[in-house]
Amino acid sequence: MRTKTEKSRITEQHFAAFYQLMMDHGDTNNADKLLEVYEKWGSSRLMIGFAGHFSAGKSSMIDYLLGTSVLPKSPIPTSANVVMIQSGHAGAHLYFDDGTIYTYEEPYNMEDIKEHARTKGNVNKIGIHLQESTLPEGCTVIDTPGIDAADDADRLITESSLHLLDVLFYVMDYNHVQSEVNLQFLTKVQDYGIPVFIIINQIDKHNAKELAFEEFTKKIKQTFDQWKLSPEAIYYSSLTEQDLQENEISAIKSKLVSLMTTEKQEVYDIERSVGQLKEEHKEYLQVMHEHELTSRGLQETEAGENFSERMEYVNKAISELRAVPQQVEEAFMHELNTTLKNAYLMPAELREKARLFLEAQQKDFKIGLFGSKKKTEAERTKRSEDFLETLQKNMETSIRWKLRDKWTELLTHYQLQDPLLMEKVQNIAVSYDIGMLCDLIKPGAKITGDYVLVYTGDVTTDVKQKFKQKALQLWELIDSKLKENLNQELVAYEAEWQKLEQTHQKQEALEMLEHHLSESCNELECVLNNPQPSAESLAKMNRALKTQYKEIDKQDVINAVPKPVDRPTKDIPDSQPKKKDTLPIDRLLDQLNEAMDILSGLPGFQTLIQDLSQKHERLRNRTYTVALFGAFSAGKSSFANALMGEYVLPSSPNPTTAVINRINPVNETNGHGTAVVTLKDKDVLKDDIVNLIRHFDVPDAMSLDELLRWIRKQHLHMHEDLAKTSKDFLHAVLEGYEEMCDSLAQEIAVPIDALKDYVTNEQKASFIASVDLYYDCPITRQGITLVDTPGADSVNARHTSVAFDYIKYADAIFYITYYNHAFAKADRDFLLQLGRVKESFQKDKMFFVMNASDLATDQTELDFVRGYIEEQLVTYGIRFPKLYAVSSKQSLDEKINGTPLNKEMAVFEAAFDHFIHEELTAITKHSAVRDMHRATEEVRHYMDALQWNEEEKEQFHASLKLKETSLKQLADELHAASYTQKISQKLEKQLYYVLERLSIRFHDLFKETFNPATITDTGKGAMEQLEHCLQNLLNDTGYELMQELRAVSLRMESFIADIKQEVHHYYVRQSNDIDSAFMLPDAEAPELETPAYEQAFENLGAQTFQRELKLFKGTKAFFAKNEKEVMKEALYDRLYPYARQYIDDYHQLMQETYINQWNIIMQEMKQMIYHHVDGYRDRQIAMLTEQPVDIDVLSEKYHTLETMLATYEGLES
Repeated sequence: MRTKTEKSRITEQHFAAFYQLMMDHGDTNNADKLLEVYEKWGSSRLMIGFAGHFSAGKSSMIDYLLGTSVLPKSPIPTSANVVMIQSGHAGAHLYFDDGTIYTYEEPYNMEDIKEHARTKGNVNKIGIHLQESTLPEGCTVIDTPGIDAADDADRLITESSLHLLDVLFYVMDYNHVQSEVNLQFLTKVQDYGIPVFIIINQIDKHNAKELAFEEFTKKIKQTFDQWKLSPEAIYYSSLTEQDLQENEISAIKSKLVSLMTTEKQEVYDIERSVGQLKEEHKEYLQVMHEHELTSRGLQETEAGENFSERMEYVNKAISELRAVPQQVEEAFMHELNTTLKNAYLMPAELREKARLFLEAQQKDFKIGLFGSKKKTEAERTKRSEDFLETLQKNMETSIRWKLRDKWTELLTHYQLQDPLLMEKVQNIAVSYDIGMLCDLIKPGAKITGDYVLVYTGDVTTDVKQKFKQKALQLWELIDSKLKENLNQELVAYEAEWQKLEQTHQKQEALEMLEHHLSESCNELECVLNNPQPSAESLAKMNRALKTQYKEIDKQDVINAVPKPVDRPTKDIPDSQPKKKDTLPIDRLLDQLNEAMDILSGLPGFQTLIQDLSQKHERLRNRTYTVALFGAFSAGKSSFANALMGEYVLPSSPNPTTAVINRINPVNETNGHGTAVVTLKDKDVLKDDIVNLIRHFDVPDAMSLDELLRWIRKQHLHMHEDLAKTSKDFLHAVLEGYEEMCDSLAQEIAVPIDALKDYVTNEQKASFIASVDLYYDCPITRQGITLVDTPGADSVNARHTSVAFDYIKYADAIFYITYYNHAFAKADRDFLLQLGRVKESFQKDKMFFVMNASDLATDQTELDFVRGYIEEQLVTYGIRFPKLYAVSSKQSLDEKINGTPLNKEMAVFEAAFDHFIHEELTAITKHSAVRDMHRATEEVRHYMDALQWNEEEKEQFHASLKLKETSLKQLADELHAASYTQKISQKLEKQLYYVLERLSIRFHDLFKETFNPATITDTGKGAMEQLEHCLQNLLNDTGYELMQELRAVSLRMESFIADIKQEVHHYYVRQSNDIDSAFMLPDAEAPELETPAYEQAFENLGAQTFQRELKLFKGTKAFFAKNEKEVMKEALYDRLYPYARQYIDDYHQLMQETYINQWNIIMQEMKQMIYHHVDGYRDRQIAMLTEQPVDIDVLSEKYHTLETMLATYEGLES
């Protein structure tokens, strides 16, 4: 503990300046806290807080230590408000949220105060002043709500009082020291610098036969070391068994007295309180800063290291891109003009041909003196074509080729190698014909040398003009394509520039806000280092302190006091439950044997004897599986030991290493006390590990050895994002792998005394799949196998499917909850699943056991807790639960010592015995008795047949053939298809309501994952927390959907079983009209295969929900302004299509699975009917044809059977 050597330097000026600054910044919450610290400073009051796991005994501990009885005490969550106790004029003060206060003056009803302490309502805190108390003047003891309660508000109330504390006593329940919420809370307290004394209470729960106390304390120390927790001291206590050797309750009391007297000045620490509020105000400033950033869209304004260079580059790129079209056009036209200018189209040779062409175009042109017209035209044509052809060649070589090459080079340079465009360039040409040449001849021109020059000049100009026209047309295409190519790049750069410009502006705004935040923080430091408050600030603070609460009328308080809920007390029922008038199974077995003896030797009765033999075998060799469920530390193993009456199962000290333990009846292979340990194979172990780290980037195609090396290299087993249980599991695997790797996938037989090392040693237990213990004791001799399952909070994902199988197939389910533990999240999830499927079972096979009932102080408290648990179970859909309060510890001791069993355990065992031996066997017994009834009727019919004459026998034989045909035809008319629509409709309706329920359940799942305890950071840190919360939400919602589908499967299987019974009953009724003597045996319940379901949303990640997560604008807006509701709805809207698709995909699978199985059921039912019709026919024929039995003997057999049946009157109907 820190020792102060000088007086606190905090003065009234510090408070006034700090208060004014907080108010100026709008931080009214912390300003109100500062007023409380100021009030504490003014009175020099020492404040000692008590916090801890709810129902760990905080309130009882305070009352004991103070020698009072002012706080509500109950094994269920009680204190819902901060209760402050101090000495002074007797009275109680209620501080309401609206700033009002009411003072109870003596005399007053303490129960009213306690009820306020239990109920949150609108009470902010409660102050109790004790006139006669061991509390010294100037000392206050504070009781706070349990921080591990299901309600997140409790933790917030507790944490909101930390600023006042000088010392904290943290009370832990013996069974929940390793609760992660406890350890996280203690870490926060340690970070605040508050001295912490840890009290591990209720050590009377410790069983030295299971674990030495020294070993227990060693594990506690290891846990605190792992979390880097350094408490001032660790005390072990029990208020119920104060004479325990390890009980340090006296030391706790002495320490408390010392802290309030001799050590008071040492621990009294105003500076720490002010320092905490300083940090919380900084957090407030940071939150407001983040909120401002978000509201102005500045939360993602990081420009990066090369931001300026990038801006310059983009700006230059845009300028260059915009200039390209003009550059290309200039280059294009330059090449055109240069080419045309330099083109020499009319050399001397061509001018000569032009002269000859011109001469030929004259009207008086003729060949020779007497040239014929035909020769003249031929010469004219020859000269024209010769001139044109030569001209075209010159156009090709001096213009077209050069333009084509230069333009191709130009387009290539500017990356315009569009095939169509290049084709246009390649095909650039000017068409010229003789008509064009003729059109350029000036009318009446004399063909002279000068005119030839003029004419060839005109042709040259015309050709170049036409090339220019073609070039302009081509340029339009080039320009269009060029701009099209450039536009995409230009638009991208311009968009980037716009973003860069926005970022630049945001960066400037961000820097201004950062500067403002820095100035505010600096101002805070300056105020505390050199406070200079104004007189007005000082007066304002004192006015605020005086007016913080105002007195209200008594009637207002009376109206606000919640009325206590009266819970009816329950009498413990008699140890023997009421039974119907039934005979014991042993008697029925004897009578079945007797019935088979009676029927043996009778012709045609072999089939009936076989039916009776099957029922006899089933009743005689009956076996039952009983599955024990419950959270870790609920006492499942100890309860199993109590059932067996011996210390058999060791208790696992760690929830991560829990394995499936089966206690089986002994057999020829495995004798009493033999344990078979089945180790996981490498694939199963790898799947377990991958499931824990699936949200990390796990490399594919890794072997188990490679995976473990990768985990060790990445230090994943120490990663802060993993839950502690997951880290512990990975650590145990890494440490134990070398020793256990060669034994994987093996079964190891060990004696029972060596079993403990496998189950409790984490480095071995992590590799175990299951343990089968063969043990001879009263419960296993009844054919019962006890299955001790992993806790509902097991880290092993495979256990959820294993748990479902046990829920479905187990003959009975025991759900164990501890007396003073409310249901944690894992419990709630599992109980919701039980609630979903409870009505699917023909028998209510669920037993709910409230263990450790011996912790109750009296029957009233026991009934109160039982009522509370019943109410909780109803909220999870479990109506009319069979709930029993037992003490496994007490019951085990009584059985070992041979003393009478306590009434609670006797009631439970009697109810369970009745369920196993009466209710579960009722169906088989009913069927056996019905078979005896069938046999009796057949014997009676045989007696009648012996008295028939030949004619009657022939008539019966003919009638029998008709009846056989009709009975088989009736079976053929049972069409499976007529029922498939009912199955399909039922399935569709069930799945529809799955999505309906998800929309409701999603609210709770969101609240559990997105809350003030999980989202505390700002900026990037907040986004990481949001993504982590989202991943948990997806995991929980995906698991919820999978569990819903499993529940639908059980309902469908129950529905199909009912339809089978419906079909069977229909056939029985219809067949009775055909032949009343024909009787079918009872239908067997079908064994249906449930489809395998994968968890939903396994491949969904945070990237799918980025838009929704960006709705977060800071914790204040998210929680105080309820913006979390907006995000919740947005997340659900985004998730819904994936949920719908998941349901649709499995809808098809379930449809196919159950329709196919239904078709098989119908086919097997028809085959069964055919078999019994054939047996009936053969039996009737045998009665008529084989050697008849003496009528007197047969009559005696009949009357014996009839007498036996009389004992079951009503049962066979």
